[in-house]
Amino acid sequence: MFSPSEFFHFLQRPQYQSLERKNTNILVTALKIYLLTFLVIGLISAINLTILPVFLALPVNETFEVPASLKEHLWIYFFLATVFAPVTEEIIFRLSLLFNPVNLALSVSTLISLIIHRFCNHLISIISFFLVFILIYALASTYKSSLISFWNKNFKYIFYSLPILFGLVHISNYKIIEASQYFIALILIFPQLAIGFILSFTRLYYKKGFLICIIFHVLMNMISVSISLLRYIPPGN
Repeated sequence: MFSPSEFFHFLQRPQYQSLERKNTNILVTALKIYLLTFLVIGLISAINLTILPVFLALPVNETFEVPASLKEHLWIYFFLATVFAPVTEEIIFRLSLLFNPVNLALSVSTLISLIIHRFCNHLISIISFFLVFILIYALASTYKSSLISFWNKNFKYIFYSLPILFGLVHISNYKIIEASQYFIALILIFPQLAIGFILSFTRLYYKKGFLICIIFHVLMNMISVSISLLRYIPPGN
């Protein structure tokens, strides 16, 4: 089961090879982590949203704002927000914490194809995914021993960097009107930062940690998205 004491101990000295990965019930562990996170992070979020508006103008939270093109197809949006987005984020930010050529290639190719997708069409982003995957996989396989050595020597920086990047990416959930609101956004993304560290630890602590991370992330988004979508359901339906 998830151990808060082990989590905080690991945060102090993250080491790549020293942790003996544990067997556990995947679904039960994911639910336990979800409930603990919901209670603690939910309380902190509630405090932020109660106290900060008294002193500051908060940026608009657009986390689950449905695009106009999907308002007539809410089931597509629901799938994208509750399955596609969590799986994609876990591949980018958690999969390659345990190095092998496939993990690294999937993480990098997924990230680059998503960036390309913002500027190009679906076909180009799909093609870029496969091209980048093949390139990174070939390079990682060729220099596998050097990369394993790099992961071991620099793991604490890799471990700290990915959850921080995961949190910072979620600043894009907010509509920033003025520069000062970036500081407020840094406070508001504390839940994502904390979740990033919890899931990174989970990925490493358990033998099926990556699957636990996906289940947790899907649960987290599914409940939030379901509540958010209630405002799009016409009265009387």
